[in-house]
Amino acid sequence: MTSVLSNTNSSRKAAGGLVAIAIAGGLFAGAGFGATPTASATCASFFGIGNSSNCTSNLFSFAVAIGSGAQAHARGSIGGAVAVGKNNTASTGSGSILNVAISALGNGNSVTTGGALANIATNIGGSGNTVTTAGSLFNTATNIFGNGNTITTSAGYVNWARNVFGDNNIITVTGGTGNWARNAFGDENTLSVQAGNANTARNIFGDNNTVTIQGGYGNFTRNVLGSGNTVSTQGGYSDLATNFLGNNNVVTSTGGYFNGARNIVGSGNNVSAGGPGSNLNLGINVLSGGNTLSAGGVTSNLNGVLNVGGGDNTITAGETGSVPGNLNAGFNLFGTRNIVGAGPGPLSLAGSILRDDQTVTKTDLGVAINNFRVGGARQAATGKSGAARTAQEVPRSNRASSADSNGPSARKAARSAD
Repeated sequence: MTSVLSNTNSSRKAAGGLVAIAIAGGLFAGAGFGATPTASATCASFFGIGNSSNCTSNLFSFAVAIGSGAQAHARGSIGGAVAVGKNNTASTGSGSILNVAISALGNGNSVTTGGALANIATNIGGSGNTVTTAGSLFNTATNIFGNGNTITTSAGYVNWARNVFGDNNIITVTGGTGNWARNAFGDENTLSVQAGNANTARNIFGDNNTVTIQGGYGNFTRNVLGSGNTVSTQGGYSDLATNFLGNNNVVTSTGGYFNGARNIVGSGNNVSAGGPGSNLNLGINVLSGGNTLSAGGVTSNLNGVLNVGGGDNTITAGETGSVPGNLNAGFNLFGTRNIVGAGPGPLSLAGSILRDDQTVTKTDLGVAINNFRVGGARQAATGKSGAARTAQEVPRSNRASSADSNGPSARKAARSAD
């Protein structure tokens, strides 16, 4: 009897083992181990084991795909690719090391990590996004929610491109080291950094903006709360171009060192600072629209322009024609349609205060504010309100007549009359 029971138990154990193996085999096959999955199947491949049409890996890498039509391919070494969501794809490039590609949630997103070492591309949520790194070392491209975005880092080292909550944006960082381009809460924006080092391009809350840096070192461009703006720097070191709360502005900083152009609340303005070989120039527009401000110019240094209030003003300081200008300043305070120019200088100051339709210029050492002047030729400002002409402006014939009326002949005639 004991022998019978023993044989019976052995048979049950064998049968149970076969059932367990069958179940495990079915699970592994469903996960992509040993059998080719269908297009809608989840799959996984680890260290080159379990490769399939939708999941592939190499030695010391892994690939996992979950969802209908999802694909994950880890073609590099010591890296991974994960795709979660319908028709999402994630892949790392051949020959790469420590690269990671993650496409999580959303539909129809494509995430690719190329380059040599430790590059990361990530998409979380949204649909129809393309996120790519093709850099050399430690580059990152990220999209967090939003649809139809293209986020790319290409070449260079330790560069970042990122979008958060925005649709149809194109964000690109190409070459250089330590460059950043970021968009948050805006649609159809184009942000780009092309080479250079430690540059930052940023858009926060605004649509249809172009924010660009072309080369240079430590430059910063930013748009906050505005649409249809073009904000850019070109070359230079630690140059700044920013727009805050305004639409359809063009803000540009170019060349040299520490040039800055800013628009703060206002639309339709053109604000520029710097120029090739120029340094320490500053242009600021505040609470005003339709103005043109320019500080600096080719090889022009230490110039500044300021506009506060009013509108439709033109203010320049620095280069005049092709002549560089240094140490000049021009300003307008709460006036409209004024033309103010200071420079080439040095030490020229020109301004308009609480006036409209004035032309105030100062080209040499001195001050010209409205009709007040110190230094240089005495030329009163012209404007809608008018200004009394100085004694130097009175015609000679009038001065002669005035002298005759008080001369000896006049006095003799008076005494004869008496």
